Amino acid sequence: MKPLNKLGETQTDDGSLWELWERDGELSLQRDGLPCASSFTHGSEESMAEIATSPITRAGQPQILVVGLGLGYGLARAMQCLPKEKARFIVAEPVEQIVAWNREHSENKAALDDPRVSVETAHAADLCRKRTGSLHAILLRHSFARCEMNLADAQAYFNALKGGSLLAITLAKRDKRLEGTLGRAGFETSFSAVPASSKGKQTRMHTLLLARRGRFVPFAER
Repeated sequence: MKPLNKLGETQTDDGSLWELWERDGELSLQRDGLPCASSFTHGSEESMAEIATSPITRAGQPQILVVGLGLGYGLARAMQCLPKEKARFIVAEPVEQIVAWNREHSENKAALDDPRVSVETAHAADLCRKRTGSLHAILLRHSFARCEMNLADAQAYFNALKGGSLLAITLAKRDKRLEGTLGRAGFETSFSAVPASSKGKQTRMHTLLLARRGRFVPFAER
């Protein structure tokens, strides 16, 4: 078996321990010993980006919020789906060291140098409270842990989106509590199963939760 190498660690103000590990060229980002992102398992992140951006490919200046950088796969795929020069991608990543690790180790490091990308070391809900009705999609990656979203944050996401736009969330499995919170915030929710990865001999599935703010309005009518 190939050796497991620790590439870095950092502790945040809330006491969480973040670590980046590598084995045989594969990266694993962990929080308190639990995996949060992996270069082996990122298929659901890419599906999330594709589905959330598909209704807005005709938007002239789409604005996308990526909640949590992970290892950059969701961001990179969203940028591929929306190659417009005036597109804007805001990454909410409060752990600065994760951004540094991506710049040094991630295969998606080039995305962070794109002028259309800005990284905010702030919590996503706080950014949303300053961006009422301005976002075309929000991508929230939570594949490996339960998404502890309160109603106030769900309402902040709702208010930040344009009508008909999507908040897309990756989850390890369906979470009815989260669906209820999003429903109380005003979202219409649906879910589907998507492959966690295209690698490996067995297909493991993640849940993609889609939360829409009302009816989609074609861009020609806006």
